[in-house]
Amino acid sequence: MYHTIVIGGGCLGASAAISLQRKLNKKGKQEKVCLVEKAVLCAAESSRHSGIVRSANADPDASMMAMISTKMWKNLSEVWGLDMELDEFGAIWIAKKNSEGENPVWNDLSKRMNKINLVFEEINSSSAVEKCGTTLLTDENESYFYEPDAFQLDPSILRSTLYDALDHNGVELMEKTEVDTILTKGSEIVGLTTNNGKISAKNFINATGAWSSQLFSKIGIKIPVTIEPVSVVNWMESPKQIRYEYPIIADYTNLCYFRSWRGNKMHAHQPRKRSVYEIAKNFLNDLTTVNGGEYLNEPMNQSLAYNQIKNYEDISKKRFSNIDKTVYASGYRSFFDITPDLRFILGKDSKYNNLFHNLGSGQAMKYCPVLGESIAEEIMNDYDLINKFDYKKFNINRFSDDYMKEFWNLVQGEENTLHRQGKNTL
Repeated sequence: MYHTIVIGGGCLGASAAISLQRKLNKKGKQEKVCLVEKAVLCAAESSRHSGIVRSANADPDASMMAMISTKMWKNLSEVWGLDMELDEFGAIWIAKKNSEGENPVWNDLSKRMNKINLVFEEINSSSAVEKCGTTLLTDENESYFYEPDAFQLDPSILRSTLYDALDHNGVELMEKTEVDTILTKGSEIVGLTTNNGKISAKNFINATGAWSSQLFSKIGIKIPVTIEPVSVVNWMESPKQIRYEYPIIADYTNLCYFRSWRGNKMHAHQPRKRSVYEIAKNFLNDLTTVNGGEYLNEPMNQSLAYNQIKNYEDISKKRFSNIDKTVYASGYRSFFDITPDLRFILGKDSKYNNLFHNLGSGQAMKYCPVLGESIAEEIMNDYDLINKFDYKKFNINRFSDDYMKEFWNLVQGEENTLHRQGKNTL
């Protein structure tokens, strides 16, 4: 019997397994953590991630967690026992000014970030060009903010590092092992039946992301996680025009992220939808068409149509003067895990005493070490890190029947009919 079985071998599942095994090892426990993955490590979203790690966030707890995670990434040997190469180039945030030529929202954000010793400072357009190169197009009606501690991860390097860290810490990895049945007894999970046999443990961690609702509904747990597709394009670039070391560009004027990609490429993708109405539609569409998890591994769902590539080209031309001369290198569809409120689902389940959730809500790679360490702390009753933020606000309990009823009313019900929407716009 294992101490803990982690279901799901993305970066969140692997991180939780590593952190927990390290804690067991330090306490001299001769117990093992097992990581179960239906395909191979990081086979789904973790391998398609843009690897952007930045801390400034409208949610104070998310900012605190991101800042802690940033420090962990930069001192990874203290968390996982080995280090990893990072691209530490900072980030430029860009947005339109208001009619008075100001950006009060981001100025307030800058002040709040300053209170937790996080640098998020306004810079002028010439400074932005100096950091990004002369091909960056600027506008006097835009504001520019710089976050120097932001950095980039290469998903392929992360994947190799995770394999090494699992081995280094003694986690047992079972790849190509699909869970058929979750076995329960009263208010506890006792084991799993898989295509490679039955396995049991004292504790279980759900890190299955988009597969969660499908897998855990079989034992009566409702997990509101679905996927939101996002197109990703890589442009082949010349280092004489766009340096590899240019910062992440979070372009909120054109709703697109740009980052340098190894091999002199420019990587572009659009952010998650923030409208609650649009989020609700994603859940509705998912429930009426395909299961979120199964959608990820269907090859046809990963390719880009010409109109999607052209859309990114049009967006990129608004930010870079030379994009019409840039060569298309590759493109694919990636996916965000999303919850109804776009927050993580973390911590102990409300129905099963020995089940813990570690679901990243579309930001797994950014928060990977802090989320893994948090889950490990809760299981070991070793509260240190999770006392630094409001950990309980991310518990699955928040999605009560009343919450979900109100959520679904955004896409159903009389208040949201086209007739009522038309009235509201007059």
